[in-house]
Amino acid sequence: MSLMVPLRNKLLLFFLFLFSSLMNSHVFAEDVDPASTAYIELTPSFIVNNISDGSKLTYIKTNISLRTSEAQRALIEANMPLVQDALVMFLSSRTNAQVTGAIAREATRAAGAVAVNEALQAETGTSPIQDILFSSFVTQ
Repeated sequence: MSLMVPLRNKLLLFFLFLFSSLMNSHVFAEDVDPASTAYIELTPSFIVNNISDGSKLTYIKTNISLRTSEAQRALIEANMPLVQDALVMFLSSRTNAQVTGAIAREATRAAGAVAVNEALQAETGTSPIQDILFSSFVTQ
């Protein structure tokens, strides 16, 4: 019997670790007061070139909404250019492997919220984004 763990088992362990770390960093539904939850739809759609594996240009087109508290809505809207820039820079830095498939997109969603919160933290001293939601996500 070989001491090496099959690739499938390694991938399973990796995704379990990724999922558990994502679950620890998110706000759960029971922790959020639905009356104070606000959704901010970002317009227009985001269309960015992302990092491709070859010489062919690839792009991401996505519609994004932000989940925050009603108390933080005005802060986010006042800093919308910063939010949009953070998302464009983040999405354009993603590789094809990081945006292909449901698990990769979930990781992209979580990492996108971190990127936006980091930009807002540097500017405003607060991290108001609870979640990023994709209403569409197309890659080519």
